[in-house]
Parts: sequence; C-alpha cells; structure tokens
Amino acid sequence: MRRLLPILALAAACGGSASPDRVAVMGVDRISGALLGQEVELPGADFAAVRGPAAVMVVGTSLETARSPDCALRRKVNGALVARTLPCVSILGQYAAMDRARQFLIAAGAEALSPAPVLVGGDAAPGLRYDAASDSYSLGEGPQGARVPAALNPGAVAREMSLRQLRSISASHPQQAEGIALFLGSAAAADPGYLAASESGGDPTGLLDLSRPLAADAPPSAVLAAALWAWADASGDLTSASRAALAAARAVNGGPDDAATVLSLVAAQLEGAERDQACAVFRARVRGAGISACP
Repeated sequence: MRRLLPILALAAACGGSASPDRVAVMGVDRISGALLGQEVELPGADFAAVRGPAAVMVVGTSLETARSPDCALRRKVNGALVARTLPCVSILGQYAAMDRARQFLIAAGAEALSPAPVLVGGDAAPGLRYDAASDSYSLGEGPQGARVPAALNPGAVAREMSLRQLRSISASHPQQAEGIALFLGSAAAADPGYLAASESGGDPTGLLDLSRPLAADAPPSAVLAAALWAWADASGDLTSASRAALAAARAVNGGPDDAATVLSLVAAQLEGAERDQACAVFRARVRGAGISACP
C-alpha cells in the first residue's frame, strides 16, 4: 500500500492528463441496457496508467506488490483512442463504469472523495467489491454466464461505490448502509432489478427485483431499498430521491439498525404533498413499523 501513496496523491491532485480525448471501451448502453462498444470521455483520467478522479487501477495479487497497468494505446481512424491489448480494453471499461457511477453519486449530493486503489486480478470475486478496512476495492471478472459482467453493471458498481460513501455508518448500522447502497444502485441504473443482469442464471423468479413483493423474512436492508425505490419510482425523480437517501445516511446517529429509522429521516426532509406521498408509499412497503415522521 505504501508504494501506491505517491500514485494516489497524483491522481487526487490532478487526475492525470486533462486530455479531452475519447477512448473506446466496453460498457452498458444507457437506453437498451445491452453491452456494447462505446467511445467515452473520462475527464481527468490518465488512459495509459488507468487512473483518475474515479479510481486508481492497479494489477497484481496484493496492494503491496501491485503495479500500474501501463496500457499502450493507438488512434482509430475517427481519432478516438483504443487500447492495444484486450486486458487494457477491459480495465479501461471497468474504470469508465466507476467514473459513470461517481458522476451519478456526485449529482446526488455525495462527497467527491479522493480516488481509492482498485486491485484487479488475483482471486477476487466477480465484480467490484469495497473493503472498508483498507479503503480499497478488489475487482474480478465474471461471473460466467451472466448477461453483463458485474464490474460493468452500472447499478452494481454504483452500489459498491456508495458503500465507500457510507463507511461512517457501515460498522454500526450495516443493514441501513447496505439498504441505502442497494437502492442507490437501482437509481443509478434506473432499474430495480439491476442485479439480475450479472447473475449467471439471471433472476427468473424476480427475487432480486426491488419492485416486487419481498419475502416475509427479507432482511432490513432489502426492505429499506425496496421502500426507497417504490417512493423514487412514484416521485419520478431518482436523483432527488438518491440525494434524500444520502442526506438521511449522514443524519443517522445511533438508534436501531432498521428500515423505519432511515425512512423517517427521508420523510422529515419533505413537506406537504411530497411528504404525504412518501409516507403513503413507506407505510405500504413497511407494514407494522413505526415511521416517526409519518404519524
């Protein structure tokens, strides 16, 4: 980790090259949801080192011995850049997915955190995974058979990046942190069933869909995420709903680690008809739980 400190400081200070160049990556189309080749701008990113405001990508089996990807690029006929090797095309696409999630979170009022290291390779589980203890991410390929690799799934990436935003409450209130992050992933993807795209067998019964009725024994995190999604969908403003959820997380101060507490903190931010609508949705999704801001 000590070897990475100069790289992290450089990425935080200037984000590498400020070139407006576009780079070719694989990514999920915002309209169709299909995995397609895209040409994107990554402001402040150093394409060769694959680092910038969103993350510092490193390759290896541990942070202590990891190295920069050092990707060589060439120009296409249309002027866009493309990596010369498939591993570099892949890692640039993974960085682009993190940059997209970062832009969504900042638009929703999240803190513009300094970039964290992302360890690519080794025996990492499929997708992006945040580790609060080291304040870093691991990134693995797969899973096999999934329609969209987990590391390119906009919702799954936003969920993990949200957990870094929520690390102040993740130890004391893990269910609330996970529920808010799960919801933010759905808002970033504009899809309550976003996790199904990165499951090997999909989700034929809808167990991962936040818009469907939950099982009676669903954990508080799922109950919270589903209630927040139902309200956000009813309001028609996913970004504002995400902003309210993040503000509620910042207001968590002790108390039980349940859905009702966060929902009350969300409702308390609203007035008039907006609060009435939110309370009606929350009471319908969280039956039997007292939401103090919704008498």
